[in-house]
Amino acid sequence: MTKENNGAVSGGGAPKKKKAIAIAMQGGGAHGAYTWGVLDRLLEEKDIVIEGVSGTSAGGMNAVATAQGIMTGGNEGGRQLLDKYWRVMSEKGKNSIFKPGFLDVLAHKYTMHNSPGFLMFDFLSKIMSPYQMNPFGTNPLKDVVEELFDFEKLKDFNDVKIFLAATHVYTGKLKVFSNKDLCTEALLATACLPTMYAAVMVKNDYYWDGGFIGNPVIAPLIYECETADIMIIKLNPTHRPRLPITASEIGDRLNEITNNTSIVREMRSIHFISKLIDDGLVKPGSMKRLHVHLIEDEATFQDLGWSSKLNTDIVFLEHLFNAGRKSADLWLKENYDKIGKQTTANIVDEFI
Repeated sequence: MTKENNGAVSGGGAPKKKKAIAIAMQGGGAHGAYTWGVLDRLLEEKDIVIEGVSGTSAGGMNAVATAQGIMTGGNEGGRQLLDKYWRVMSEKGKNSIFKPGFLDVLAHKYTMHNSPGFLMFDFLSKIMSPYQMNPFGTNPLKDVVEELFDFEKLKDFNDVKIFLAATHVYTGKLKVFSNKDLCTEALLATACLPTMYAAVMVKNDYYWDGGFIGNPVIAPLIYECETADIMIIKLNPTHRPRLPITASEIGDRLNEITNNTSIVREMRSIHFISKLIDDGLVKPGSMKRLHVHLIEDEATFQDLGWSSKLNTDIVFLEHLFNAGRKSADLWLKENYDKIGKQTTANIVDEFI
């Protein structure tokens, strides 16, 4: 695999002061390989300490892999387990029906708009539920989760706080699973797309993917972590340069808007409170002053629709991995010294 990196920015000279951050990761299926790349580059920085992680769907998988890797082997352990997770996912996906079609390959695209397997699933999912298409409730993610993650040890590991978002089916409310709640079912719940999988039961309640209501969830990182620096790794494009006109384009854009709704809401709240603090309208020290950071690459995701989130081909995953590393490397070069000091995300232009 190609790792695009010009060297750790914190190397050389006197030992650097540790920089604690908390990371919130959006979900997005195979698109989460971009987050893998971002994390891989951040974890190269020995002075960066990850105090907390939150995630939804693939973001939740990345979050747990990062925490467990750090628990067993520090930052390098995090890199190794993330690498293992994504390679196992690619290997498991070799027998999947979700493969780019001939026309997709011919056009050098990673989407599956012309994939017979995806088109068949897309059609059937509109007339049949997962309970009909998959009556035995098999979930290919379950074997991967049980193979790689040790939830009993993670429950007692407090150095990296974990927060996984899921949607409570009956109430539509947000459910956040933290370290003490971790189990196979909790992690599967955060990645349970209701058109693909039966709802996951956790302690007598049913849950779906957290992307509908917390993608990613940020509040627990604010209230449960000491650091004021929140890093958001964003996968779904905010802006589109042209009007979607085909059925697949309209569906993809609706998916992006829906999955960005919660982060827009939380960023508006953070911006509002930050302005109150800046304007001296709240008592000093009564509210936590946050430093918000954002890593994204809208250009990489502009040509990728929803179908590509099911593409686990290793070539595609490594393409996103390298894009993520490149984005993180650029962000570190420009903003490393600002960690712990100021917000680097342009919240107004991006979310307001």
